[in-house]
Amino acid sequence: MTAIAPAYAGPRRSLGFWRYTWSQFLLSQKVHWRDLGFALTGVLIPLGLGIGLPASQHGKGAIAGVDGGVYLLPGMMGFVLVWIVYNVVNSATSRRGKLIYKRLRGTPLPDTAIMTGEAMSGSVTSIAQVVVLLVFGLTYLGAPAPANPLLLLVGVVLGAFTFALLAIGVSGLLPTSEVSTWIVTPFLFLMMFASGIVFPLSEMPHFLQVPVQYLPSSSVVEILRTAYLGRDFASNPATAQLPHQVGFLESFRACVMPLGLLCAWIGVSLGLGKRFFKWDPKRSG
Repeated sequence: MTAIAPAYAGPRRSLGFWRYTWSQFLLSQKVHWRDLGFALTGVLIPLGLGIGLPASQHGKGAIAGVDGGVYLLPGMMGFVLVWIVYNVVNSATSRRGKLIYKRLRGTPLPDTAIMTGEAMSGSVTSIAQVVVLLVFGLTYLGAPAPANPLLLLVGVVLGAFTFALLAIGVSGLLPTSEVSTWIVTPFLFLMMFASGIVFPLSEMPHFLQVPVQYLPSSSVVEILRTAYLGRDFASNPATAQLPHQVGFLESFRACVMPLGLLCAWIGVSLGLGKRFFKWDPKRSG
């Protein structure tokens, strides 16, 4: 009889972890929406750009052989995912400065549950915005349904995970939440213009075309654009020609490199978090 207990210990621990994580997620959401100005900024700016830019280019010509609005749509899905960095960096530095993390560590919550709950809370708004953009594209732009919904889902989830971990990793290098917001925002817009989100990489200066392909935002855009449009925008993202069509499995093969780069960025982010993340305010040493 006693030998049965260890066999159930793993699942119970797993359920306990996710119960703790869900509790942390709800707490993070409650605190997040109390700062209404910051929360609305995280909703209105990325969603406004995500809808406004494709709408402004719809029916006004082709980009890389595709209607301008439809071409921009998956790119802007990538942009709203990039905005996870803004949400998570602000929440991490704010909780640290207000000693919330320090108090949470005095509770039964595991550190991993606290961080996972924070990452989920910082990502949920952006994932909802992806759904809104998908509906907007289908109804207003008359865009086709995603050619590979599974690859699109993989790109969204892996992209959200990457940006959340990256934000947690760099948050320890940043000071207060107010200053961090001013530091992070320009980098978000820089990634918007350097990752193929609003125009093909072939239109960038030649010396920049190779290094920008290694940005996490570039990999997310290549995966989402390939998955949505059913053409290989991943194997040679700097090409000025219309990529060839790819089927279900071929689109996964085309995205091996950007998928691998996102996994590498996850490893880098975990290393940054282990080395630099701080639970206490910097002033407390």
